[in-house]
Amino acid sequence: MIKGKMTTDQVNYLNIGLMILSAISAFLFPFETFLFVYAFLGPLHYLTEISWLHDRHYFTKGKYDYLFLIFAGLLITAGSLKLIPNLPANTGTAITFIAFSAALIFVFVNNPYAKAFYIFLLFPISAIAVKSPIIQSLFSVFLPTIIHVFLFTGLFILVGALRGKSLSGIASLVVFIICAVSFFLYFPESTNYTVSERVKNNYADFQMLNYYLMAPFSTHNFEQPSNIQEYFRYVNNVLYQSRAAFSVMAFIGFAYMYHYLNWFSKTSIIQWHNISRTRLAAIIIIWLASIGLYAYDYKTGLKWLFFLSFSHVLLEFPLNHLTFATIGKELRAIFSGQRAVIAK
Repeated sequence: MIKGKMTTDQVNYLNIGLMILSAISAFLFPFETFLFVYAFLGPLHYLTEISWLHDRHYFTKGKYDYLFLIFAGLLITAGSLKLIPNLPANTGTAITFIAFSAALIFVFVNNPYAKAFYIFLLFPISAIAVKSPIIQSLFSVFLPTIIHVFLFTGLFILVGALRGKSLSGIASLVVFIICAVSFFLYFPESTNYTVSERVKNNYADFQMLNYYLMAPFSTHNFEQPSNIQEYFRYVNNVLYQSRAAFSVMAFIGFAYMYHYLNWFSKTSIIQWHNISRTRLAAIIIIWLASIGLYAYDYKTGLKWLFFLSFSHVLLEFPLNHLTFATIGKELRAIFSGQRAVIAK
């Protein structure tokens, strides 16, 4: 158990250091940084955050609302691992869309009948929505990955800065933005960095994110299906050797590494460690077993932890919606002059 409690300013300055550390690591070893933190810190993050969310009833109105999100995670996992044959196209996207929208209902709707009615409406709405390419990419690729680890982390930092009105909070937000932007403003023209075959093999299951993030660097016409396949071949050829590809990968590595470090750095504030010894022991055992699986075979580790990884994203959705609402309230308070801008 952690005895001392860091002040908010101390946590903010610690996070500035962790941002810089994450950025340097991602600049030097973009693929390795991502793969290492995903396997080593990822499982512990999933377990401790789900534990923390559970003790706070997942920030939903209903006691058992979270079961809907867990069931969604089970369906997505079964579909992804091909445990359910002949699923319609975009089923996972539709389920993620429904889960994200349902989380909004769980946060703000208390009446169980109204809640059930709104969720029922989500099914036909999702069937229409997933026909949009934007919705497909947003909910199948970006939301469970870069939006979760980068955008939502940034919003949590923003909430802290707005609430604290401290220079350290504002500084941490500024450094976070600078670190993220730096990958696209500067990357060495020539570098001795090379990616091993083992790293390429372990990263293969994540390449879809790079496909989408690298699209702005391409001149391919995506309105032609044949050009989409050509674009995939193009990315495969440059992913492990081009400057633009390394910039994108460094950004991904930074986002994931800092996302995990940010969570653990705020232990004294959010108190996720205040749990029973039995639960703590279970978390440690599962974490160590997960690391062992990743070390034995990375792809086996991915399959083992897919449900846990995706479910922790889904279970955080209510908190994400609350974060948007909190930012709105804090901004209204600031512009209405109800609070001082900077706390001394």
